[in-house]
Amino acid sequence: MFIEDSSTIAYRQLTTAAGDMFSVPEFILRVDETDFSGWQLRYGEWTDFADHRGPDGSAQSLEMAVTEMMERIEYRGK
Repeated sequence: MFIEDSSTIAYRQLTTAAGDMFSVPEFILRVDETDFSGWQLRYGEWTDFADHRGPDGSAQSLEMAVTEMMERIEYRGK
């Protein structure tokens, strides 16, 4: 499924296992497992974005996932 532009993306509120709240696009999922914590982009090929170290690690990796998602929409969504 491809979309025409980024204005049609639905966002949802998500709370991580650590208790942090984020507004997350519909094509990005949160993964909190024993061997991996991060975000998974599911638009085109599935790509994992592991949390960075530090207090804003999950926010930084989510930002990277959203940036990649927007680039894919621009490239594939038309």
